[in-house]
Amino acid sequence: MPPKIVYPRNRFVPNKQGSVSTAKAVQNIISAPRNNYKSSTGVPQFPAFNSNLSMEQVRQIIQEQPRCTGIPFTAPLGQFTIQNNQLPGDARLFLGLMFTSSIDPSDTFNMILNNNKIIDSASIMLHSMSASWCITTQYYQYLQPLTGKDVFNFQLNTIAGMTGTLQLHYI
Repeated sequence: MPPKIVYPRNRFVPNKQGSVSTAKAVQNIISAPRNNYKSSTGVPQFPAFNSNLSMEQVRQIIQEQPRCTGIPFTAPLGQFTIQNNQLPGDARLFLGLMFTSSIDPSDTFNMILNNNKIIDSASIMLHSMSASWCITTQYYQYLQPLTGKDVFNFQLNTIAGMTGTLQLHYI
């Protein structure tokens, strides 16, 4: 007599024809990912609903996501000012910046935030996307708290002029 096969509990047990013994068990397993944490009919879905987070926890996660805004510019030879740039009113922390291009290593810039000089005579080439730090972090970090009514001014000093985009990263 062949040995009796003992199947672990909550497993499918094939019957003599090789099919699953209970169609209902199969349906429960197939539909489980869709039905877990499912809202009632008529209740709108929201991001991260299936992660079992409350609406307030999801809002908190969304508020803490890093964002970016770009400021395109064309700077002629000499001094050029990118002035009166504001981030959205819900921005609470300035993370950093990055220039998309730089031609000459002697190009410099100043960053003034709410009449406070944060960066003085820094290299644009060092803060451009072609430098190695930006490859992993996507920006050059200058953490600054924001109030929602902040004004950024940038003074560029270029030797040959340049065209590019200044990216401001914030939360």
